Amino acid sequence: MPVATVQAGQHGRHQPQTKHRWWALAVIGLAQLMVVLDATIVNIALPSAQQDLGFDNNGRQWIVTAYSLAFGSLLLLGGRLADLFGRKTTFVVGIVGFAAASAVGGAANGFTMLVVARAVQGLFGALLAPAALSLLTTTFTDVKERARAFGIFGAIAGSGAAVGLVLGGLLTEYLDWRWTLYVNDVIAIPALIGAVVFLGRSVPAERPKLDVLGVVLVSGGLFGVVYGFANAETHDWDNWMTWGFLAAGAVLLVAFFLWQTRATHPVLPLRVLADRDRAAALSTILISSAGMFGVFLFLTYYLQGTLGYSPVKNGVAFLPMVGALMVMAQLSTNWLVPRIGPKIVVPVGMLLAVGGMVWLTRLDLHSGYAAHVLGPLLLLGAGLGMSMPAAMSYATLGVRADDQGVASAALNTTQQVGGSISTALLNTLAATAATNYAKDHLSDPLVKANAALHSYEVAYWWSAGFFAFAVIVTALLFRAKRSAADEPEPAAVQETPEPTVALPTAAAVVRGQVRDGAGVPVPRTAITLLDTGGRQIGRATSREDGSYEVDAREPGTLVLIGSAPGYQPQVATLTVNGAPVSHDLVILPGTVALTGTVRGTDDGILSGALVVATDERGDVVGSTTTAGDGGYRIGELLPGAYTLSVSATGHRPTAVPAAVSAESARCDVHLTAAATLRGRVHTQDGRPLDDALVTLVDGAGNVVGTRTTDVDGNYAFTDLSGRQYTVIASGYPAVATPVTVDGSRDGVDISLGHKES
Repeated sequence: MPVATVQAGQHGRHQPQTKHRWWALAVIGLAQLMVVLDATIVNIALPSAQQDLGFDNNGRQWIVTAYSLAFGSLLLLGGRLADLFGRKTTFVVGIVGFAAASAVGGAANGFTMLVVARAVQGLFGALLAPAALSLLTTTFTDVKERARAFGIFGAIAGSGAAVGLVLGGLLTEYLDWRWTLYVNDVIAIPALIGAVVFLGRSVPAERPKLDVLGVVLVSGGLFGVVYGFANAETHDWDNWMTWGFLAAGAVLLVAFFLWQTRATHPVLPLRVLADRDRAAALSTILISSAGMFGVFLFLTYYLQGTLGYSPVKNGVAFLPMVGALMVMAQLSTNWLVPRIGPKIVVPVGMLLAVGGMVWLTRLDLHSGYAAHVLGPLLLLGAGLGMSMPAAMSYATLGVRADDQGVASAALNTTQQVGGSISTALLNTLAATAATNYAKDHLSDPLVKANAALHSYEVAYWWSAGFFAFAVIVTALLFRAKRSAADEPEPAAVQETPEPTVALPTAAAVVRGQVRDGAGVPVPRTAITLLDTGGRQIGRATSREDGSYEVDAREPGTLVLIGSAPGYQPQVATLTVNGAPVSHDLVILPGTVALTGTVRGTDDGILSGALVVATDERGDVVGSTTTAGDGGYRIGELLPGAYTLSVSATGHRPTAVPAAVSAESARCDVHLTAAATLRGRVHTQDGRPLDDALVTLVDGAGNVVGTRTTDVDGNYAFTDLSGRQYTVIASGYPAVATPVTVDGSRDGVDISLGHKES
């Protein structure tokens, strides 16, 4: 039964304001800058480091990958450790460890020493980043001050990569590549002193236990995903290590989320992800991080490779974007979001970013910075400044005090995974585009430069697509702006509270709203208020809009219970000192099991078939394999609409909708047998043709797949359904042959004749 703890003081505040909170913001900002700088500052120094230490090009990738692997895979663990041992303690340990690893990396005398130092940097960065964000969340509890603080913090996080490019170029060119690591120690010293002096110590009232199995599953899963995408960047998507690590990571993450529904002390309590605004905020961070790499990565290639900019000049070129981002971050969090709400502000910011990326696609070999690059950079900075800080604020707003660390870690994880996906995907797409362009324009004397330019354009279009998708997602997920009275305030850190005096006033009122996990009001919820002895002192029922109001006749610690038919009850502990208290309840529907039978051709039962259930957002919520009688069971599902994906050996996979309600939760599935189309390509005199390209097109004109014939001229397409196809062979004058694949037969052989060229 979920329990939330909220402190309410004399004026209804959930937590007294921290005395040195603005100095604390400076400390937290320095630490965040140190973490985000490392995403790009070392990249510029890699050629110099490679020449100095004598490692090959493959080693260059590991300098970057070692950091991202440790950082990305351990973030959720770092967030939970912050909740377990206190945020200030974790923050200080993170700073000291990060600085020490940076010093070792700067003094590295060989490749191995540098890689190990980068991995240790990532480890302590995984402690530091979520602790910094959760400290910010719990330090600023006033709504207006919180907006200003998150505007500054979001500007630092959003512009850190560009600042890293500038600083990395300056340090490498005028000092030494080692200073791109030593600079962290320069930043860490004032951050550490400030942390000791200005940050308040927070210790959880009831220290939760660590879910060891959950830690292993999520760390392994994130490692597999991050490494898989990093491997795809340097190798190929067909490389076994790419798809092997991605598949293993996906399986471990599915197992992790399934385990979190059962774990007594989960690493990532699913209640953290249940809020609709929080889901929208995390989606914004994920997609924006993916889109941003289209700017920093490929525009850097363009400025240095095409326009001939030095590393320092390249970094300075990004400064207008940083300035626009910082200005819009303050305007967004302090003025736009409080008045309009994130449902409009964040999608508009994403739309500006779309415009900036589309504008960049018009760059050519003769473009100038002021006329062609500056405009889209300013537009991108404004768009990111409108959306990123607001999303960061909403990603942690209203989270329980003992979940602040892991909520902050979830934000950092989405940012890291988004960047990993984007880097691998955009590099692959750009490389393919450059290769295809070069093949088609061999007579162009500037083919190399134009091919590179075309690859950048492809990357910009894909980045624009990421931001466009974010426009749709955020517009749909964010709730419309509520009144200030309805805005959830941050949960308090469980510290020793300042003494308050209970005034002999009239009975206080506890009011709020009851919503489900999707943010929909739940009417007719029974609200009960008890004292610590279990005696009922107040009772009410929520209205049609989910709002409730119950009198608290006695001050002190009270227990608030909300329950509704078909939902899991919610319990909260409130401290009431004679002032009105506002507390929203989020109750989740009761879970049910989805069952059914999987059958194949002629209604024969299929055992061992894989059944996967995904929700409306595409997230996997459960999976299993069918038993000997063809039956399956996926438990602990919430009522709603799902999609069942079913696959079995020798059969075509299928996906069917499944409606789950409290009364009915059954879905039977039929699979059709798969067919094989094979054939041989030969000349008119019967000689087999190897390396001929064979393309299979379905009746709707979609390309099903392509094959290259072997030395005997053979090709094969497997796992086909029974319908009309067209086989096209090229390499010689193309020949198109219509065929019908009969699902009941093993395959169809096709002979294709070609004329000699």
